[in-house]
Amino acid sequence: MASIRERRRSAGTHSFAVLWRDPETGRQISLTYDDEREARVAKELIEAAGGYAVEVARIAEAVRAPGPTVEAVIAEHVDLLTGVVPDTRSHYRGQLTRHIAPVLGPYPVAALTYRHVAGWLGAMADKGLSPKTIANVHGLLSAAMATAVRLGYRADNPCVGVELPRSVATCDEMTVLTRDEFAPLLAKIPAFYQPLVLMLVATGLRWGEATALTAGDLDLTARPATVRVTKAWKRDADRRWYVGPPKTKRARRTVSLPDDLVDVLLPLVAGKAPDDLLFVKTVGSQLSSSRFWTTTWTPALDAACDPRQADGKPDADAPRLTKRPQAHDLRHTHAS
Repeated sequence: MASIRERRRSAGTHSFAVLWRDPETGRQISLTYDDEREARVAKELIEAAGGYAVEVARIAEAVRAPGPTVEAVIAEHVDLLTGVVPDTRSHYRGQLTRHIAPVLGPYPVAALTYRHVAGWLGAMADKGLSPKTIANVHGLLSAAMATAVRLGYRADNPCVGVELPRSVATCDEMTVLTRDEFAPLLAKIPAFYQPLVLMLVATGLRWGEATALTAGDLDLTARPATVRVTKAWKRDADRRWYVGPPKTKRARRTVSLPDDLVDVLLPLVAGKAPDDLLFVKTVGSQLSSSRFWTTTWTPALDAACDPRQADGKPDADAPRLTKRPQAHDLRHTHAS
């Protein structure tokens, strides 16, 4: 562990020495600062980097030289991003606030080293964050450090080459249903929402794409019938919903529809204007995934996994679903 020792100079001024031992050589090393705050920042950085002398020169120079902090650089990186929707920008800022700023945020960006990044990743894993979450947050930090290099704040990217935690899950991260498994689940979905569920599993559309479809997006007279995907539900910076472009350029696509799905969609389209939403709540407005999950999907799963007779007794003869897929797993089921 490093320590700080205050020293009085002959002119009545003070200096602050940061002392520690190099773990490789055992040699005691010190850095001297005129400012106590700089000394404390250097102490924290040296301890976080393990006290290795090879990295101390960078830390010492970065603490003394004026420059932006890690938090400031990431915020600037997010502001400079182009081609992202407001909700994505807001999501990145949330990642910065929750996962990066409390640990690495105050450090001078030029002082950040490979060991700092590796230690930060390990701390997130120790807190129980999933490998996917850690990889996403690391991706933001790495992209921001690449921006720091472009802007001349530092010479290299300290995130390059850091090994990310691997998943130790013993079960599949996605759930794929067979036709025989899908049937009892569909039977428990209320009839009003069955066309939406069939659309998801037959086309592989994302939830935000399927629920943004309008009647005019369908061409049910073509052979084969098709649906044109050109939009999806998005959130703005204030978390309000709006219809925007799909997730990627490749997501703009035309998807063919099987004949049995066409038979389900024909009565749904009848009487709708081209700009009317195809799939809505029972009251006719936008259907959110959270509402669908709590009021429709979860009750249907419960009923399919534990079928009951009319009197409430277990139905031993009914088909029983042994999996608990999410609605997004219908996209994986389609792909399989």
